Amino acid sequence: MLREREATSLKSDLGTKGWVRGRVVNADGSIGGSRSEMAAALSNGPVMSAALAISVEWQGLAHIREMLERAARVSPQAVSRALNRTAEKARTDVTRALVKQTGLKFGAVRKATSLWRASPGSLSAEIRAKGGYTSLREFGARQTKKGVSAAPWGRRQVFDHAFIVKRYGAHVYKREGARRFPILKLYGPAIPVEMVKGASRDAFFRAVESELPKRLDRELSRVLGGS
Repeated sequence: MLREREATSLKSDLGTKGWVRGRVVNADGSIGGSRSEMAAALSNGPVMSAALAISVEWQGLAHIREMLERAARVSPQAVSRALNRTAEKARTDVTRALVKQTGLKFGAVRKATSLWRASPGSLSAEIRAKGGYTSLREFGARQTKKGVSAAPWGRRQVFDHAFIVKRYGAHVYKREGARRFPILKLYGPAIPVEMVKGASRDAFFRAVESELPKRLDRELSRVLGGS
């Protein structure tokens, strides 16, 4: 906790460039790169975005691509329905994986993702995610004698010498050096970054591989008058 004088000083400098800098913490608890630099490397704007997509031209699994191409020649409508049903299942599985992968709550992850549906004229379904790096405050941050305890990436750890300023939103900060300023505002993972790697990406591929063939078969059976 900052003393009153320090808190007053922080209030006047929060909006001053150079005094408060954003840093993203690593999964091992170390301080990573600049939030703005990391965001710039991954997107063209301040809000990052990413997508996992399934389409007739899908490069994920060769046998599923061939199946999609054959089905599209018979009935684009059936393919679009199968893609959308599969994407819905994949979104749920990816969201669950991201909860464990990031340490965020299910609702927060779900809110950051959206489903871009396929149509007969556009045979591509996408799971999209947007948003920046998440304030360490959102990972159950609490002040301890040694620093701040928080659980980004689903791993509770103590960030030594970090402190919470409750009057400014209970965000987590850490001094960059021995002097009072500059200080670092600490951030955890970004959902768009995490979605396209690790367990969440694996969950997407598993869902597509298991669900899409069944959905295609069911939808084509309906179109062709099968059972």
